[in-house]
Amino acid sequence: MPVQWFRRLVSLILIASFLFIASPAFAHELNLGGSKWVVGKDRILAAIELGPPLFQQIRGIKELGPDLDSLTDEQLREMATGIIQPYINEKLSVSVDDRSYPVKVDKIEREGTLWKIWLRVSDINFDWQDKKVKIDYRLLFEETKNDHVNIGLVYFSDADDDSVQKLFDYTQPDLQYTLDSKNTVWEFSVQSKAAAFWSSIYTFLSLGIKHILTGYDHILFLVALIVIGLSTREAIKIITSFTVAHSITLLLAAMQVVTLNSKFVESVIALSICYVALENLFAKQVNYRWLVTFIFGLIHGFGFASVLQEFIAGKSNLVLSVVSFNVGVEMGQLMILLIILPVLQLMRKKFDIRRITIVASAVIFILGLIWLVERVFNLQLVPF
Repeated sequence: MPVQWFRRLVSLILIASFLFIASPAFAHELNLGGSKWVVGKDRILAAIELGPPLFQQIRGIKELGPDLDSLTDEQLREMATGIIQPYINEKLSVSVDDRSYPVKVDKIEREGTLWKIWLRVSDINFDWQDKKVKIDYRLLFEETKNDHVNIGLVYFSDADDDSVQKLFDYTQPDLQYTLDSKNTVWEFSVQSKAAAFWSSIYTFLSLGIKHILTGYDHILFLVALIVIGLSTREAIKIITSFTVAHSITLLLAAMQVVTLNSKFVESVIALSICYVALENLFAKQVNYRWLVTFIFGLIHGFGFASVLQEFIAGKSNLVLSVVSFNVGVEMGQLMILLIILPVLQLMRKKFDIRRITIVASAVIFILGLIWLVERVFNLQLVPF
């Protein structure tokens, strides 16, 4: 009997929790949107992101009916100029040092589950001096009975139009603010040159760390290099060789002094993983690993540069950005080593080092071979 009462009590708690938590969250998310603002030296680019139910509440859009996915590009352009632009003119204003600037709707697009309204404010002369920007946002408050909330993010960057989405995807915003019916005005100061300098360092440092920690091929290459049971001193020597090599080509490629076909680069990176794994499996004695590491490290540097290219386009502090990114990569490598080396040391106490090397290298070789086939023949065999 006590067990039955206990089960009933747990069921009631779960049901109550679901009703209390899930329902309000759904209602809140229905009217939740976002906006991302890129402030450059002479313009502001912005993307207002809205879910379909919220987007369809815009005056003039809801009259088109619920099925907007079938609209052609021409119809989307007509929507941008005939419906969204007048709406933006009425509901949104941007001023710099109390001078108002026209907000132009560049385009409307559907990306995944979101509708994006791309905006542009041109002919501003920031010159990275301290200037006050004011965004007066009044979209969708009337339609949602003041229930709309917009999470605003600001990025200080000179990224061009083609690089803006990458900026959103891979960098941290410099400012954040919540716009709602009680907080419709967002005021902030454009960074000084000193602030922009440190912000750029932080941005590219973070990008470098994130790239190496999510670059599974680079991680496997590092693991393959040290899984043969190297001492900490030998591991550091090899990683230093790798660092010097990819630093050289990263800088040359990012500055477009040397360029290589990205398909070739990615294929050789996969090949480098296979080679080191095979060497671990069949070579009786591994000599000059630092030299092999250096040679393949040059190719890995081009792989790092392919990620960096779109972010540094048009940047005046290009060298600073590249160096910061590279330092971030090294910090990410250090994090990986601080995890892998102690794990290997613990495993060596229970298992023969040769057995560890064979099992790990076999797995690494198989993954490297899959990536090699994928990259040479443009296939998708694994999700990472």
